[in-house]
Parts: sequence; C-alpha cells; structure tokens
Amino acid sequence: MSSKGAVGGRIPVAVLGTGSIGTRHLELLRKIEGVEPVAVPMRRDRRRYWERSGYRVASGWEQMVGDGPLLGVVATDTARHAEDACQALNLGFNLLVEKPLAVNIGEAARIKACAARAGRRVFVGCVLRFSDSLNVFRQQLPRIGRVHTVHIECQSYLPDWRPDRAYKDAYSAREGEGGVLRDLIHEIDYAGWLFGWPEAIQARIRNTGRLGISADEIAWLSWEASSGTLVSISLDYLTRPSRRGVRASGEKGTLEWDGIGLSVALKRPGKRDELATSQQTKEALYTAQLQSFIQACVEDAPSRLATLQEGYRAVSISDAARRASDSRRETKVDYRVEDHS
Repeated sequence: MSSKGAVGGRIPVAVLGTGSIGTRHLELLRKIEGVEPVAVPMRRDRRRYWERSGYRVASGWEQMVGDGPLLGVVATDTARHAEDACQALNLGFNLLVEKPLAVNIGEAARIKACAARAGRRVFVGCVLRFSDSLNVFRQQLPRIGRVHTVHIECQSYLPDWRPDRAYKDAYSAREGEGGVLRDLIHEIDYAGWLFGWPEAIQARIRNTGRLGISADEIAWLSWEASSGTLVSISLDYLTRPSRRGVRASGEKGTLEWDGIGLSVALKRPGKRDELATSQQTKEALYTAQLQSFIQACVEDAPSRLATLQEGYRAVSISDAARRASDSRRETKVDYRVEDHS
C-alpha cells in the first residue's frame, strides 16, 4: 500500500465518533499494515481513554491537515452526518461515511454538494458488499437464468442487539435518525446493487408500539427493477430468532443467500443441490471494507464500496418509501439532487 506523503511512512485515517462502530473501525485500522488510526472523540472526556489505549488522538478534522493523505471515517450519529462530512470535505478529506449517508435526501444532497465543490470522494459504509457469501450469491445469479422475483429479509429483535445497553436509549430507537429503514439500509443498498434501482416503489411502514420506541419497527417495500424483476424487502426490529437473507427465483432454478449462516444454496430441477459456505468473520468483513477505502483513495484502485451516488440513491428510496406508506400509493423515487439542494 502506497504511503506517499504520510507521516512516518504510515497513512493516517481519522475516525470521527468513538461509539461502538467508531471503536470497531479504530481497532481494525490498527491491525492494517501501513495505517495509523487517529481517534477523534466527540466528547472531551473520551480523549484520555484513547490516549491511554495507545492511539493517536485529535480534537477535530482540522488537526489532521498537512499530515499526509486526508482520509476520514464519519462514525457519528446519523443526524450529524451532513454537518460532519461537509466540515471534513471542505478541509480536503476523502471520506467513508457510515450508513446511512444521511437522515433524509435533503441532508444527503448537502453532502453531495460539498463533495462536488471540494472535488473529494465519498463512500458509504454498506459493508455487506464485502461479504464473501453475498458475493458468491452475486456470481451465481446467472446460473438461474432470468430472475422474476426476489425476496430480501432482515428481521431481528432490537433489544438483543446490544444487551449491555438500554435499547430505548440507542440511536436505532429515535424517530429522527433511527428506525428499520435507516438502520437496515444495507438491504436497500444491495437490492439496488444486485438487481437494479427502482423508478417507483410501494411500501408499508409501521410502529406497533411493542418496543416502546418512537422509530419505525416494521417496513415492507416492493418495486419492479428495470429488468422486470419484482423485488420485495421485509425489515423489522421484532422477530426472534433473527433472519437475514435473499431468495431469487429464476427460469432455471432458485438461489438463496443465508446472511446469518453465511451460505449460498443453488437449487435447480433435475440437478443436485449445491451449497457454498463461508467462514468469514465480522472482523474480516469490516477490514476488507476499510482496506478497499484506503486503496481507492490513495491508489485509485477499483472498489466494491458503495459510492456517494449509490448512498444517495438508497436514502432516496427510503424517503420515497415513507411517502408511499403515508399515501398508500406507488410513489416515484426522485433521485434528482437539484430538487433538494
């Protein structure tokens, strides 16, 4: 990995926000050869913790300027993404912004405008693009011929996510920045990545009151891709045991991805079923994304990372789903930045 311009031969990567996901990024960056992770805590009282843990600590983005390639990870609360990303972009950073890109399309448009003015690159942390098993699924899709229907699901029980923390206090529970549509936007991202982005969408979004939170607990979305494939997505915070996967039905058979068991099953009439499995760890998954981000920015290497445009598209779909649910009608997805800038 090239480190031209980096201090001490290592490429500094600043991580703004040191909550659970920011901590994960910092710990994994520390294990990547040639990289120096820099913790940028939002709270002053956290700086001493990271210093004692042996990390370089900065008080803000501006402290990194003039210190080699400007690479940053935005891992703050979703409601802050636009503000934090634009500050970094204006200073010359290339960014990996944790998913979702922003809370709504207006905020996503702000980031897009800042990136364009600064001439910087922004990627979105839709990490499932680096899942070995999901990529096997992607590679195997042609074997089932033309796909007519796809069902995607990600269903789990929110209180089980972080047993050591009151789930009602987490960002996931807050209406303005959490909820299944934003939290589980991975599924919207890879649906578009694998099968094509929709022009219009149908949706139903509900808060049942069972969890005592203000954010949406259930979302169902459906659309017709440009290929004619009918795509449906089921998301919720209420299901036990957890489920995550994709089932694609084509003219020659069925292909299924199990995102929890990390397996891909191919079933075709008259032929023996095929099963592929992966041993990829969560650490390896996130490390692959971070390495790809660094290589894309420093070496201009090709990448599976979700681009700024794709992150914008996913937020556009999420916003359109809310409008469709409110109106109970199929709703056009508006991808035009100028309408929201």
